[in-house]
Amino acid sequence: MKINNISKQIIILAWPVILEMMMHTLVWTADTAMVGRLTPAAISAVSLGANIMFTVGNIFAALGIGATAIVARYIGAGEREKAEYIGVQSLSLGILVGILGILFANPIFSVIVDDPEVIILGTEYLRIVLIGVIFFIPLMIGNSILRGAGNTVIPLVSAIIANSFNIIGDYVLIFGKFGFPEMGVRGAAIATGAAQMVGCAVTLFFLLRGKSGIQLKWRHLVKLDLKAVKGVVNLSVPAGFEMLMNEGSRLLSTLWIAQLGTIAYAAHSLTVAAESLSFMPGFGFSIAATTLVGQNLGNNKPEDADESAKKSTLYASVLMGGVGIAFFMMPYAIMGLFSTHQETVALAAICLRIGAFEQIPMGIALVMSGALKGAGDTKGPFKISLITNLVVRLPLIYLIVFVFKLHIGYVWGATVLQYTVEALLMYIRYKRDKWKTIDLQLEN
Repeated sequence: MKINNISKQIIILAWPVILEMMMHTLVWTADTAMVGRLTPAAISAVSLGANIMFTVGNIFAALGIGATAIVARYIGAGEREKAEYIGVQSLSLGILVGILGILFANPIFSVIVDDPEVIILGTEYLRIVLIGVIFFIPLMIGNSILRGAGNTVIPLVSAIIANSFNIIGDYVLIFGKFGFPEMGVRGAAIATGAAQMVGCAVTLFFLLRGKSGIQLKWRHLVKLDLKAVKGVVNLSVPAGFEMLMNEGSRLLSTLWIAQLGTIAYAAHSLTVAAESLSFMPGFGFSIAATTLVGQNLGNNKPEDADESAKKSTLYASVLMGGVGIAFFMMPYAIMGLFSTHQETVALAAICLRIGAFEQIPMGIALVMSGALKGAGDTKGPFKISLITNLVVRLPLIYLIVFVFKLHIGYVWGATVLQYTVEALLMYIRYKRDKWKTIDLQLEN
């Protein structure tokens, strides 16, 4: 990038990512609202199916972490052709993995739920949307390549087009509008899968056209160079396991929390939905740190890489701290937007007020993790994730739910402690400065 001011670079990279996250939240809200007009079984089937699809997709799409780090390093070093070659090989691998993703559909629902109607609807939904994973994984990897090259606007454009298509497709196919048959759950699945295809097509168009800071070539796309992708895989596997650990921990703790009762579980779910809005600044500045750390290390400017990471952390902390203040000062008003059930709102407001204290630690952890990954240190964040989930989160929630049978607010206190420990460990890992000398072995 030609802009010299690091703060401007950070803002330019971060704001499209934040808007992109808002688009994904919007489409999830629209999906939930439209499916919510169907039967309870349909709601459960679509909710579980979508969570499974995105969990599977995101775990495999972690291949994009390695692609971002190596592409950013090459771009910073002025080796654009090498960046493009690694990018196209990562994309080829993503397409292959996406094809394998459809094999996961049939047995999942029969394992996690008992309701026969939910199993039938959920399996049908999941089978259709997992076809979309063939396109979702390359879409995520393609966006990672663009971000490594310093372009976060194209992924935003792709998200706007795909999610708009998804919302319109939901309305038309779920309810049978404009001459289309009323498909219900199947319509929601088709709309989601088709939207993944559209998003992938948009991202590939810009990557192949070469107007986005990097250009991938068709002739390299059809030939998988195992030697070239080895470095990408080595960097990405720890990130994939980190994603698996985090998602698995959340799923298991959610199942445990459900044992506290319907009202407590509903309050927890609503609080999670409200808090999801606060992740966006942290994720946006995390991406900025990943890109700028990688590019500056490639350009032999470790001091600029360090400044990029520190400023990104500061900006994320300020914004998420502001959200935390809102959560603490106005929890009832915020939770009232999500439900009209007074008992649930009152309990969720308590959870949200406690959750206010995890906003700044969460921002620090997200951005420090992004900075380490941009330098090529993906093992560090994975190890820290193991510690915070297996030593802090899961044991504490188990004790709260099954041993002491405490209030749901204590669960949120446990997550505050988890993010505080995670932020501290990420900071300690970062301050050791070993990330500045990581050799990605870019030469094949």
